[in-house]
Amino acid sequence: MPFYATLVGVRQPTQNLETPVPEKRRILPHVVSGLLLSMTQSSAAGWDCHSAPDGKWICNGAATPNREAVEPHRQVQSPQYQNRAQAHPPQPDEQYPAPTPPTAASETANRQETTGFVAPVTEAGRGADATKPEGSNATAAAVETAIKQSGQTEEADRAAVTTAPAPSPMAETGSTAGEQVPAESITSTATAGSTDRGRARQPATGERSHSTAPIAITRPTRTEGETATTATAVDIDRGLDWNQCFPWSTPAPLSFSPPPTTELLIDADSSVMEQTLDQISIEGNVAVRQADSLLEADTVHYQRAAETLNAEGSIYYERPGLRLTAAQAHFDLAMEQGELQQVSYRLTDSGGRGEAELAVIESRDLTHLKQIDYTTCKPGDNGWLLQAEELDIDKATGVGTARHAKLHFKGVPFLYLPYASFPIDDRRKSGFLFPRIGESERNGLDIAVPYYFNIAPNMDATLTARTLSKRGVLLGGEFNYLQERHDGRVRAEFLPNDHEVRDDVNQNRGAFSYQASGRPAAGWRFDADVNYVSDNDYLDDLGDSLAVTSARHLERLGQLSYTGSDWSILGKAQYYQTIDDSISINDKPYSRIPQLLFDFNRPRQAYGLTYQLQSEYVYFIHTDNDRVYGQRFDIQPSLSLPLTREWGFLTPKVSLKYTKYALENQAAGNDEAPDRLLPSFSLDTGLFFERTGNWFSEAIVQTLEPRLFYLYTPYEEQSDLPEFDSSDVTFSFASLFRENRFSGNDRVGDANQLTAALTTRILSDSSGAELLSASIGQTYYFLDRKVQTGSNPTDNGNHSSLAAELSSRIGHWSLNAALQWDPDKGSKNTEKGAFTLRYDDHDERIFNAGYNFTRGIVEQTDLSALWPIGDRWGLVGRWTYSHHFDETVLAFAGIEYDDCCWRVRLIGQQLLTDIGAKPDNSILLQFQLKGLGGWGRADNEFLESNIAGYRANR
Repeated sequence: MPFYATLVGVRQPTQNLETPVPEKRRILPHVVSGLLLSMTQSSAAGWDCHSAPDGKWICNGAATPNREAVEPHRQVQSPQYQNRAQAHPPQPDEQYPAPTPPTAASETANRQETTGFVAPVTEAGRGADATKPEGSNATAAAVETAIKQSGQTEEADRAAVTTAPAPSPMAETGSTAGEQVPAESITSTATAGSTDRGRARQPATGERSHSTAPIAITRPTRTEGETATTATAVDIDRGLDWNQCFPWSTPAPLSFSPPPTTELLIDADSSVMEQTLDQISIEGNVAVRQADSLLEADTVHYQRAAETLNAEGSIYYERPGLRLTAAQAHFDLAMEQGELQQVSYRLTDSGGRGEAELAVIESRDLTHLKQIDYTTCKPGDNGWLLQAEELDIDKATGVGTARHAKLHFKGVPFLYLPYASFPIDDRRKSGFLFPRIGESERNGLDIAVPYYFNIAPNMDATLTARTLSKRGVLLGGEFNYLQERHDGRVRAEFLPNDHEVRDDVNQNRGAFSYQASGRPAAGWRFDADVNYVSDNDYLDDLGDSLAVTSARHLERLGQLSYTGSDWSILGKAQYYQTIDDSISINDKPYSRIPQLLFDFNRPRQAYGLTYQLQSEYVYFIHTDNDRVYGQRFDIQPSLSLPLTREWGFLTPKVSLKYTKYALENQAAGNDEAPDRLLPSFSLDTGLFFERTGNWFSEAIVQTLEPRLFYLYTPYEEQSDLPEFDSSDVTFSFASLFRENRFSGNDRVGDANQLTAALTTRILSDSSGAELLSASIGQTYYFLDRKVQTGSNPTDNGNHSSLAAELSSRIGHWSLNAALQWDPDKGSKNTEKGAFTLRYDDHDERIFNAGYNFTRGIVEQTDLSALWPIGDRWGLVGRWTYSHHFDETVLAFAGIEYDDCCWRVRLIGQQLLTDIGAKPDNSILLQFQLKGLGGWGRADNEFLESNIAGYRANR
């Protein structure tokens, strides 16, 4: 039985249902059909021929000036497209001057050649009188007679008219088909002016319709001794930087300058009209530019009646994002079909390339290719190559279908797919994603095979079968949806009969999560975050990162809010699942079901006052039925007067806080409905000083910003109030300016204190960037702090610890540090400290060094790096060590080889899921073919979550 597989690259849902689908674009027919708009105008040098509304031909102009007289104008008129290999950008063409009066000439030619012909260009709809030479007195009747003498039928005339302006009329009185007649022998007739130049008449029923555009045909200007060049392999890569890795950071620009207007510009050595064959030939370095498209060829032949075009000799086509070369090309413009042989292509948006023996354009949307290959490696290096005997590209469905596809690596085929399909644009397609492979001591060999479902433009799903050799088969699923005003994601996993779980424990394990957010109406917003696991060890056993395995609580949250001009309201339900066995039931957090918050803020009122109001209603419950629970209502209005100047600020503020409870399970003798009323006053003031100077030879501005913050809140006994959500705020420089030293509303700290702080900044005088910022501050207490949480004693110190912060960014280096230091504690005066040093050149090198210390709780060192050791080789690694427990929490080291178009990465990892437990050792491997996909768990997502500053596709 043959094996069928589907390869999928993009799987994100469309961002908005109402986003229009991009217009489908034809690859070649668009440009070559525009090319035909100019062919029938190329009758003789100095002629301006166009169709009249009645279907006749009108030519304004004169006999052909001799070549010597025209040549100076050609040099000005030429788009200066001198050498394709050098890709000199063309310059806008100047309008050709009115031709000189004609001389007597023969009317016997049925074939003619023109060199350096330029059709005067007018705006669409402008009358021909603007460029008509004086003295033209020929009539339309003369033109009609000449056309009839040429042997063309009325039907042929109509077909030509609907295609484009026609050539000048010729009579068949002496020349044979194919004979080239000197331009001086051509006789012209002209009319006194038509106002329909550049406009094609509306076709009758059943006629083919083509749009027209102004055109200009010039002969290329070359320097002395310069010869014509052809589109070769060098041409298709001109201006492309193949030294950059896939995907390219920026799309490659066009190698030519588009015309300044919508006109069609044709650059060629000569154009030939063969009336007997009803064929027009453009020969010699043909270059056609229109809008942002370019077509080059040695020779182009156009059959007017059949509406077919044949191009020969070094065909080159370019538009944004695509370049093509071919040896031969044939197009049926009426049927929008074509065939190209020996095709090479470049995808210049990202850096893909390939070749095909044959490309058949079957319709506007469907292209069939034979013997095609594709890679993202630079020319001359086929590190990996995807080959297929046949490939169908269907733009209507956004699907590519390959048959008998082989994937080669270093010239060795290692994967064969009789049938494979993949997306060719942003639209997504159902199919298998690349598998993920890993191995660990806890789970054994770990292989995950995902299958992607493209349900709708705004919905998709992924089902994953994950085989763990020591545990069994885990089935997982993910569903994503996008609506006009909200989006969401649902994930679920189920592992039946886990072989590594004891028999007396439930062996069926699973997990579930749901995240959603949206704005259903103006001002409204909702958020949901629901998480569940079947047991406390689920994340330790089946998670694969430190962030996942270190989680202690899983949140379940749902909230709805409305924001007005100066007020907001929020409703919330919040519950926690505790998954850390070391946390007792009494220490588990309370759940809020529900919580309502109302905030009001109106600045710049009478006398510059600001009015504020914060209020809350919440109902607390607990998993321990013996714990106190119940309702809490809190309201706090405040009034402040911000006074600001360029040199400083002063903000006095007064507030009043009232809290009321309705409790259940209250301890005997305690009030079941306690309340509290406390006023508070604060005064915040600061100054700004600055000076100029020099720092490491760079002009800088240094600031000095002293700040004082006074706070007064009277003491009130609060031990009879429950502690639902209050705790000590983590001490830091920012906490020195808080109005309450506790979080939540169960405790309000008594205060009579003054905070003094000083900040200095160094700013670049040229860019204004902050090069360095340093702050230090301390709070001085005038009274003992009696209100505390838990069983903590009264704080009798007369000052707080010193809090300091430092941040700096110079070049590729950045530094952040924070310190909490108490000078009264002797050898143990450092209470907290954090330090982070990073080097990041935003290209290849990253180094992070961090240290985190909290006395008696945490002392941890963290090092991580991404560092090249050669042109292609690089090292990655991280080491997190706990000095407090003398344990390595996380360590991995690996090596990668990056060849720009493919990458292989091998990583060994040790992960400690719990203190005292046996660490889990694993081997992670990733093999990636850039632009196609990859296998393994040591992917970019793994490095982004473990190495700070790492970004995929740097």
